[in-house]
Amino acid sequence: MQDSSKAKQGTEQAGCEAQVTGGPGHLQREDLIFIDFDGTISVEDTGIAVINALELDEAWEIEYQWRRGEIDSMECLARQWGMVDLSPAAIYRMIDSFEMDHGFSDMAEAVIQIGAGLVVVSDGLDFYVDRMLGHIGWETCPGEMVLQRPRHCIPRFANRGVVTDEGIQISFPHRSEQCSQCGNCKLEHLMRLRRHFSRVIYVGDGHSDLCAARFADVVFAKDALEDDFRQAGRAYYPFAELADVNALLGIGV
Repeated sequence: MQDSSKAKQGTEQAGCEAQVTGGPGHLQREDLIFIDFDGTISVEDTGIAVINALELDEAWEIEYQWRRGEIDSMECLARQWGMVDLSPAAIYRMIDSFEMDHGFSDMAEAVIQIGAGLVVVSDGLDFYVDRMLGHIGWETCPGEMVLQRPRHCIPRFANRGVVTDEGIQISFPHRSEQCSQCGNCKLEHLMRLRRHFSRVIYVGDGHSDLCAARFADVVFAKDALEDDFRQAGRAYYPFAELADVNALLGIGV
């Protein structure tokens, strides 16, 4: 487990870091947690886990095209999930086998108790986000519900995925009119909601988190998002699992 007691701040010299002392402070009522799903709440990226389980080698080339910026995430998702030739029952069985970071439940319970805000933002598909959160005891609701108090559901924004006998039908209700890079524009959600809160805390792991995370007040990052922040010289708190995030926010202590 990484030492996440201090924020890391990249320097102008590539590959160098300086430690910034001090923590982000405990979670407060006027805080909003923006948290990614794939690879952050779920232990693995769900789409990648499906690709690996089905040995869809061609889907990896699509993944690399997206990572290189040659295609947008909407094309990537549509082409990759279009290769999944399984019955609905088989798809659900596979999804049900994937592991979750149970530190999320501690976080969500603390948010409800304190009265803070939490919203899941995913550039994946809502059918598996909803199902996987349901398996650890959480009902989801539309993302705008984050503004309502009290609430006992998990507000979420994700791309739409409908599992049918003919395959998974995908649509993008939260795409941006200004940018086509992501199917679900996390930045627009953050900018629209942040005026209702005093501090935005971002937790994520991937390239799709970068645009929004840059405008958060506090960032917890790992994997690709950590690489992006380190290379850009932006301050962040590294984490390996959500228990690390919870500890720094005073959750469960």
